[in-house]
Amino acid sequence: MLIIAKHAAGKVLKKDNLQIASEAKLAKKMDPRTIDATSGMFYYDNYFQGFKTVEKILNSLTDEEFYAYSASDGGFEFKEAVLNWVFDSYLSELRATTHIQVLATPGGTGAIFSSLFNSLDPEETVLFPNLYWAPYLGIAINLGFKTKTYPLFSDKSFNITGFKEAAEELIQKQGKLVTIINDPCNNPSGYSLSETELREIIVFLNNSGVPCTLIYDIAYLDFAAEDQLRFRKNFKILSEAGSNVLISIAFSASKTFSVYGQRLGAQIIMSKNEESASEFYNASNFTARNTWSNVNKGLINLLIKINKDQELKKQILDELAFVKGIIKERAQIFLKEADSVNLSTYPYKSGFFVSIPVANRDAVLDALIKEEKIYLIPGTDSIRLAFCSVPATELKGLAERIKKVIDQVLI
Repeated sequence: MLIIAKHAAGKVLKKDNLQIASEAKLAKKMDPRTIDATSGMFYYDNYFQGFKTVEKILNSLTDEEFYAYSASDGGFEFKEAVLNWVFDSYLSELRATTHIQVLATPGGTGAIFSSLFNSLDPEETVLFPNLYWAPYLGIAINLGFKTKTYPLFSDKSFNITGFKEAAEELIQKQGKLVTIINDPCNNPSGYSLSETELREIIVFLNNSGVPCTLIYDIAYLDFAAEDQLRFRKNFKILSEAGSNVLISIAFSASKTFSVYGQRLGAQIIMSKNEESASEFYNASNFTARNTWSNVNKGLINLLIKINKDQELKKQILDELAFVKGIIKERAQIFLKEADSVNLSTYPYKSGFFVSIPVANRDAVLDALIKEEKIYLIPGTDSIRLAFCSVPATELKGLAERIKKVIDQVLI
C-alpha cells in the first residue's frame, strides 16, 4: 500500500549544496586546517558579518514594519524600490518600451520556482546549460517537468551554436521554449555573457516564431567586478525582445544585501505584449499567495528605506564595492596559481565561484576531503570552488593541492 503521493515517491535530497556546506562547516570546527570552499555566502577572514548599513536599517524598523504580514506581491513601494535598484538609471527608458510587472518572492529561488511553474505544463521541458545551479534541476523534477542541457562553453565563449541547436529541438517538439540563463557571474562558473552574446540570444528568440520565456537569473548582478551600471545595460538588450517573448527576471535581495537566510527576492516580468505581462503577473501572484503566502516584511522595508534615502543607498553601494574588491583579489590569487600549475578552469569573469572541469568527479571530491581536507561542490563533470567564502591566506597554494589530488585520482 502506497501512502505517499506517486509524484513524491522516491524523492531524496542527495549531495545538496547546503548539506555539503553544513558538513564542511562541522569539519572545520573540528579541524581548523580544513578548507571550506563550499558556501555561497561572503565571508571575511573566516568569519561572517553582514553589511553595517543593513543592520542599521533593520534595527531602526518598528515592530509592525519588521514582523507584520506583507502583501502577497510585496506592495507598491516595494515594487518601485526593486525596479529602482535593479534597473537604476535605465528604468524610465525601459518603462517606455516594455510592460513591466513585479512581485516579491522568497529569495531568487522563489522567483525561479514561480517562473517555471507558470511557464510549463507537466512533461514539458525546460532548457538550461550543463553548468547550472542544482535547484534548477530539482525544481523542474519536483514540478513534473523534463530538462534538457547544452554545453555552456565553446572554447572560452558562450556556446551560442549549442544553445540554438538545443532550443530548436525543443521548439520542434513542443512548439514553445522556456530557458534559464544565469547571468552575470554565472553560478557555478563565474562567466558573464558579453552584450553581443546576450543580444544574439534575444534575436534568436525573436525569430523563433513560437512563444518563448527567458528566465533571466540575476542572483549575482551586484557582484560583477565591473562598475555598477555595466551589466544593467543588459536590461536594455532584454527590452529588445519581441512580443512572442516574455522575460522573467529572478532578483535575489538576500544575496545582494548579504542577508542570505532571510529570503527575499523579486520576480520582474517584462514583455512587449501587455496582455502577456499582466497574465503572467496574475498567475504568479496567485502562485505566491497560495504557495508561500507572503514574504519577509523586514526586508521589504529594508528596500523601501534604501529607495527613499540616497545616502543609505550610497553606503550600501560602498559596502558592496568593498566586498567585490576582496572577491576579485581572491580570484586573482587562485587563478594565477591555477595557471602556473596547469589546473584547468572554466572561463571566469567575476563573482562568487569558479568551476574546475574533472573526470570522475565524485572520486576527486572524496579524495580532496580524505587527502587534503578540502571541501568543494559537485557540478556536471566539474567541481565548484567558492572565492566568496575562502580567505586569501587559504587560497594561496590551494590550486596546487587540488591539481595534485586530481592527477592522483586520474592515474
